[in-house]
Amino acid sequence: MAFLRNITFLLCFVNVIYAQEKTQLEIINADYTFFDQQKYPDIRRLVGNVIFNHNGAIMNCDSAWYYFKENRFEAFSNIHINQGDTMHLYGKKLNYNGQEQKAIVKHDIVLKDKTMKLLTDEIHYFLETNVASYYTPARITSRENVLISDKGDYISESKFLIFKDNVSLTNPNYLIVCDTLHFNTESEIAYFFGPTTITSDDNLIYCENGWYNTLTDKSQFNQNAYLWSDNQKLSGDSLYYDRNNGYGLAINNIQIQDTTNDYSIYGNKAEYFEKLDSSIITDSPLLVADFEEDTLFLHSDTIVANLDSLKYQQIKAFTMANFYSENLQGKSQELIYFMRDSTIQLFESPILWSDEYQLTSDHIILRLKDNNIDLLEMQKNAFIISKDSLGLYNQIKGKDMTGYFKRNELQKINVKGNGQTVYVIKDENDKITGINTISCSQMNIGISDKNINRISFQTLPNSIMFPIDELPNEWKRLEGFNERFNERISTKEDIWND
Repeated sequence: MAFLRNITFLLCFVNVIYAQEKTQLEIINADYTFFDQQKYPDIRRLVGNVIFNHNGAIMNCDSAWYYFKENRFEAFSNIHINQGDTMHLYGKKLNYNGQEQKAIVKHDIVLKDKTMKLLTDEIHYFLETNVASYYTPARITSRENVLISDKGDYISESKFLIFKDNVSLTNPNYLIVCDTLHFNTESEIAYFFGPTTITSDDNLIYCENGWYNTLTDKSQFNQNAYLWSDNQKLSGDSLYYDRNNGYGLAINNIQIQDTTNDYSIYGNKAEYFEKLDSSIITDSPLLVADFEEDTLFLHSDTIVANLDSLKYQQIKAFTMANFYSENLQGKSQELIYFMRDSTIQLFESPILWSDEYQLTSDHIILRLKDNNIDLLEMQKNAFIISKDSLGLYNQIKGKDMTGYFKRNELQKINVKGNGQTVYVIKDENDKITGINTISCSQMNIGISDKNINRISFQTLPNSIMFPIDELPNEWKRLEGFNERFNERISTKEDIWND
């Protein structure tokens, strides 16, 4: 017993001397202490419930070699480091340097605070900065989140985890894979850098910079960001997404690409409402739809892409929708593209131009077949105008009309109700011989080489042919005549003209 008392006194004396230095280790407890004053005067062997204190950090182990002049120790078995009662670090082996305030813990490591647990095989812990770094694959659990990375840092004071190399965050609702991820264990917000993918049952998100709040399911994605959902891809300079409310916002250089229906929508602002299956594009929206032999370009103040009651895609454009294709151009206050039956419907003062023709009515329906114009329905106050080389106007008027297309060119027109026709008659040498006027409730008009070449009647017509200079005024301009060729959208760039 006298021997142990002497050893204890000596150790206390040594601790008092070194305690004068701020970085000196303090031994709180050791059941047994061994040393060889002759061979190893600067080394002590501590066994049983060994406890060190260094600047408020408590370090426990089963045994240790204490190099007191170097102010360091090697500890073995049941390693436990507790700093401020907020962070706990466990392992099987510990090398601690008091001068550097650095702990290297190895084998079966567990690092815990109030909200997370980290498992790995080696950690370098810097007590002065409260930073723990690992360079072996680690697994971190925090509430419902599981994070994995090859290396990383834990900053105790700020509750930040920095993950690097082969990073993944698994949540019951999604999986994040990236190069680098910063995670706050208190706010549970993940910040990611470099190529990043977020996958769920509903969609896939890609970006190269952004953040995700794992508690609120709110997120923002930047740099080459896009979202894949079903057969649609949404991209933009910046994407904001609220998973709980099913709300998304895309800003600047946005594109919605539909691979099933062969169209893309561009703009500078898009809002997505998941519960309504609806996207609203404002700020310079542009629709580009690929047909078999043509491409449609459409611009309006607002474009809405959503699903109808049968879950078919449809696109609405308003106010003042302008569109252009090589074979057909037009405008209206409102336009709806129904994917279900491949129809484009125009409402409120619609007007079309096709080849030499101007077509108007209260309501126009374009029916597509194999992505080509197949049928044109003009409902109420239908009127077709074409201008002859001599400045004369061919005119077709009726209550309703149906136009038939072949290879996107108008081939035949059926007039139903209150039909009237004025057209120039030419001989085989293309010389004008007169002007024919016809009144008939129903008639079928054939078109060849962009000119009327035949008319058939389903009821008795009233037909009169006049010389050019004898055409009565009432036939020069039929009631409702409104020539608007000066408004024609001649190029795809013209769709931007209001």
